[in-house]
Amino acid sequence: MRTVATILALMVTLESSGQNPTFFPTFTPYSQNPIINYGDELFGHPWNDPTVLKENDQYIMYTSGVEGGLTHPNDTISIYRWLSDDGYDWSLNPTDPVLESVAGTYYSGGIETPTVVFYKGEYHMYNTVYTQNTPFDFKISHATSRDGIAWQMDPGFVLEPTANLDWMSQITAEPGVMVNQDTLYLFFTAAGTVGFQSIGLVRSTDGRSFIDTTQTATLPTDVYPNGNNYAGLSTPSPVMVGDTIYLFTDVAQFVFGDNWMQVALHQFKSFSDINTWYPDTDPIHTRSDFSWTNGNFNAEIRSITPLMDGERLRVWYAGHNISSIVQNDTTNNVYFIDDELHVERDFWAIGTSEFLFDNVVTGIDENAVTHHDTAIRYYQNQGTITTKQPGAALLKIHTLDGQLLLKERFTSRLDFELDYRGLIVISVITDDAVSTRKYYSF
Repeated sequence: MRTVATILALMVTLESSGQNPTFFPTFTPYSQNPIINYGDELFGHPWNDPTVLKENDQYIMYTSGVEGGLTHPNDTISIYRWLSDDGYDWSLNPTDPVLESVAGTYYSGGIETPTVVFYKGEYHMYNTVYTQNTPFDFKISHATSRDGIAWQMDPGFVLEPTANLDWMSQITAEPGVMVNQDTLYLFFTAAGTVGFQSIGLVRSTDGRSFIDTTQTATLPTDVYPNGNNYAGLSTPSPVMVGDTIYLFTDVAQFVFGDNWMQVALHQFKSFSDINTWYPDTDPIHTRSDFSWTNGNFNAEIRSITPLMDGERLRVWYAGHNISSIVQNDTTNNVYFIDDELHVERDFWAIGTSEFLFDNVVTGIDENAVTHHDTAIRYYQNQGTITTKQPGAALLKIHTLDGQLLLKERFTSRLDFELDYRGLIVISVITDDAVSTRKYYSF
């Protein structure tokens, strides 16, 4: 087991060489996955594209859903709202869609892949809309709400393909939004005439007009090699942890010819420079990880969304296993009701996993001593260091990514305050000892 000091030293070395490999290493699936199944709450509804907020100890999820199974000719995809006390057990609130298509509008064909933040006194939702459900008709729209239930759609879409940017000249869809200080960061799936499908980013200070169009995460071909028919990335969803943006995406692959499927969940990160993104060396999950996504033909794991929740980084994701092919045999997990195609309940679902910050200290009592008469006390965003060692001591505070937040020399006692949210490492160096502890700052 590496010590924290060793890890920090390794981070400094790697970052100075232009690398930044530190990621949340293991997301543990919930023991009772999946948490929402096909047809839960409303019969015949396939649930998809979760996005989760937390307010006053209550979890709020928005999803895509469609009445009448997968093939009913008159039904379009709409947006639904769910509530939960723990992030595991969910119920619709209300039971009707909170946003749905309207004939004659730019979203008459459907509205899906919601992403929601609270910004400048109201909720902002971005989603994918179209008049015809084909990727080349996809555009990104915007709606606002005072209560998260009654939504007002903008009179027109806010983002569409751009002909003079070849990486996003054909498709823009599947938005993922976050707030960084006073700015909205809107990530989206992009495809054009060159390269793999990738992730784009625009920024806004009013929610409707955007600047700084940037191509961000691209397919890491050392993890997903060329020649294996990978198509690129899709469905981004970001979260800020301290000063670092962690971006979660799907990985798409063509299987059995041109059958486009989302087959893995992956994380990227960026700090200080939105033009530089580092991919993890392994996927978070692949579709083979769960029985309800473990197929080789019409099977997916997709639509991952993160939430920083106390000492846990939680993710929710959707997926299905409609059919698999083994030699000349096909297994289909579907059934018909008249002309409606439905999926067996255990083969279309939403699941959740989490990463727990091991040994994180959110508060420490007055008698806690870490090493050699040095005491470190930190709670929320305020700390006190005391030492009985003679001479000067040195305080260093880093993020888990190795960024230096505070460096200060002192004797006997130092009181300090941090303007930082996320995991930190506090080190106190005296003549004969180094004391190091991890805390969560908020």
